[in-house]
Amino acid sequence: MKITQEQVVAAYETAKQVFAGEIKRADGIRSLVSKHGLNQATAGDFIYDYRQLVEGKEFHRAMSSDAMRYFLSQIEADRGPQGLLNAVTSLRAHIEYYEAISKSTMHSLRNVATDAEKRIKARGEADIAIQLFEAEVAKSLADSQGSRLKRLLQAEKTPKTLTVQTTVFVRNADVVAEVLIRAKGYCEQCKNAAPFLRAKDGTPYLEVHHIVQLSQGGEDSVSNAIALCPNCHRKAHFGISA
Repeated sequence: MKITQEQVVAAYETAKQVFAGEIKRADGIRSLVSKHGLNQATAGDFIYDYRQLVEGKEFHRAMSSDAMRYFLSQIEADRGPQGLLNAVTSLRAHIEYYEAISKSTMHSLRNVATDAEKRIKARGEADIAIQLFEAEVAKSLADSQGSRLKRLLQAEKTPKTLTVQTTVFVRNADVVAEVLIRAKGYCEQCKNAAPFLRAKDGTPYLEVHHIVQLSQGGEDSVSNAIALCPNCHRKAHFGISA
């Protein structure tokens, strides 16, 4: 029996709820069987495949190319480019596994993976690096100061570089977190409170600026960084005193 688009959509939403812990796996399977007409094995496969895709792990349960294309597009919408990158990594591993045991080529799924990889490339490796860095900063902010300072003592002060179309510096998330905490919500230049709170987490919006720019050989360190409001940050880069 051919699986309909409506069933694929329902399977994705149910798998996402199971992964998030909102419903139990068994309840998700029952819902897909009773409300959407999937058989039990197929329903379980969708839920399993979703988890593996999100976590970037190899999976062994089959999914049609149309269903996979939908799952990847929704994972990208829900989880951004890193989520899509995880899913493509998982899909490539599945393709290699299946082709090895079946001695055949999965042309349709290969096309799905290639199309997704083109979207990742179009968004740019730098965009992915920025999002990963923001996640690292959030993780560092949630960590204890003691753990952060211990890592900072061991960290290289000369940042790594990542070359794409231009060269960007892979900054230390602990430096950003420590400077933001030190500032306590106030610009360290004009001494005014941050102009607004971030919509995503309610924290004061300040930007971390390197006093001696990394491109000029400055260290990626707490002592070489300062928390600035957006106005002071622009002034530091483009004002007369810059």
